[in-house]
Amino acid sequence: MTPPPHEREIRSARFPHGLPDRCDDTVLEAFDHAWLLLERTATGYRLLGVAEDYGSARAWLTAEDERTQP
Repeated sequence: MTPPPHEREIRSARFPHGLPDRCDDTVLEAFDHAWLLLERTATGYRLLGVAEDYGSARAWLTAEDERTQP
């Protein structure tokens, strides 16, 4: 089950704690690798899956809440 949108987060699998710097090479390197699909919980994060590219990760992040679907 996908968590509600306000509990979702994506992070670069290569740099899960954030980019070490903001140079073009680092940003491109982060975008060339898998993305972690995370759920924020009261005690931290839970890994729900991995997306192969940013577009797939972004689609998961912005998808509608399944619980509000008919």
